[in-house]
Amino acid sequence: MQPLVFDGVGSAQVYEEGGRLKFLDDKITKVTLQLQFDWDKVMGGDSGYAFHYTAKDLGDKASMEVPRYSDILAELSQGAESEKGTVQFDEVEQGFFNATDGYKLKAPTKYNGTFVAKSDRVYLKDTDTGELVELTRVASTPTAEQYVITADGKITSDVANEGKLITVTFKWSKDNATRSSLSGKRRPKPFKLVHRFSLTDDRNGKEVPCQLTIWKALGGGTLDVSQERKKPTTNTLALEIMEPDITPENPNGYAVEIIFGI
Repeated sequence: MQPLVFDGVGSAQVYEEGGRLKFLDDKITKVTLQLQFDWDKVMGGDSGYAFHYTAKDLGDKASMEVPRYSDILAELSQGAESEKGTVQFDEVEQGFFNATDGYKLKAPTKYNGTFVAKSDRVYLKDTDTGELVELTRVASTPTAEQYVITADGKITSDVANEGKLITVTFKWSKDNATRSSLSGKRRPKPFKLVHRFSLTDDRNGKEVPCQLTIWKALGGGTLDVSQERKKPTTNTLALEIMEPDITPENPNGYAVEIIFGI
């Protein structure tokens, strides 16, 4: 086989034990595999020479860079527990009170969610000092120090508060959402990683199919969930290469395989 220049990435496939596909991404930024074998130079020994060489533990390293956040990446790298279901968001909104129309909470409608009853607190905010004065929730006929809120999040108060700036804190819920939970005792689980990509043969211009397989990888490293203005999130999944079991699919028990269709 002629030497090849690696000049691109393809798709990443992650399989659970048992062969079930866990994760598929065709927009990864980088996959890194650095194989390292070193010797220790030891004085004396049974060899009869002044020095003999003892093999160090393998220093193989692998990583995968993905330009975004994913709950599955949190599972693979940090051992997070992901689940689908109903979640609650903590929200804060500001607006000017209208004596006729009141003030309607915007987030539940914007995100197709549901206002959580009795989670609200309403404050009058001084536009000069920023001082907050809390109003009291009542069932009906509010005074200037009180307010009423409906089940769908419409707030009304006394006409004396017309045009005043209000700050509202509340919760709203959303069905079929995703939650990533990270325990202080979390541990990632091993998985099989396949990086399937293609290269171009410079001799004839034909496409060469290639594949990197790490039969048993263990996630780790730092999962970046930072938010910075005008800067996309980039996550690098650090991988430990483990000794896999011998299986019909991998009868020799190789840790890593690289195959080329040429």
